[in-house]
Amino acid sequence: MSWSMFVFRDHWADAHDRQQGAFMAFGTLYSEAAPAYRETGWLRHWQASWAESADAQANGLSDLAPEEHLIDDGRVVRFREFLRDYRSWVASTADTIRLLTGYEPDDLVAFAVTMEAVIAGDVSHPKVRRRVRPTGDTP
Repeated sequence: MSWSMFVFRDHWADAHDRQQGAFMAFGTLYSEAAPAYRETGWLRHWQASWAESADAQANGLSDLAPEEHLIDDGRVVRFREFLRDYRSWVASTADTIRLLTGYEPDDLVAFAVTMEAVIAGDVSHPKVRRRVRPTGDTP
């Protein structure tokens, strides 16, 4: 099993690549089902890039590239809302997800919680780490 990293600004966390891949698939599925997110152009553009980046790295990992898409505070707030609503959707469809895919919904929720903690810079989350930048490197 390989690992993915979710990096945003000055924080990062790792996760199983399977969790990130599942988020890419289920997050896109949820956006299709939710009119408010289906009509959010920048989010849909970002999600389209997920399919292009899937397994693109040498170790088979994908890069969600949040810093390329969460370019202002408004988008950060909107994506955090998306993550909250996505978690609720996963919880409400957990039995169906488990039955149809064999995937454990708790893993989907855990990855979304970790993403939000990274975005918020919440180092109290056990997976979130502060990014160490070389001296002279600017964010």
